[in-house]
Amino acid sequence: MVKMDARCVNCNKKAHYNIEKNNIVCQHCGLELSYDEYIEQMKEKATSLADNFQASWDKQGFY
Repeated sequence: MVKMDARCVNCNKKAHYNIEKNNIVCQHCGLELSYDEYIEQMKEKATSLADNFQASWDKQGFY
């Protein structure tokens, strides 16, 4: 069985990506997703972080 580490989208702890089963499993919070679902959730999280950064930048500006 071939595994790689991944970041859990729920608890941000280390999860495992099982390449053969094509899924992500977190032993800490019990998250289990297919790789495609995991990638979609990570994209949404990255977009949200970027939007929040842009919104805070727009409010504060450059000093």
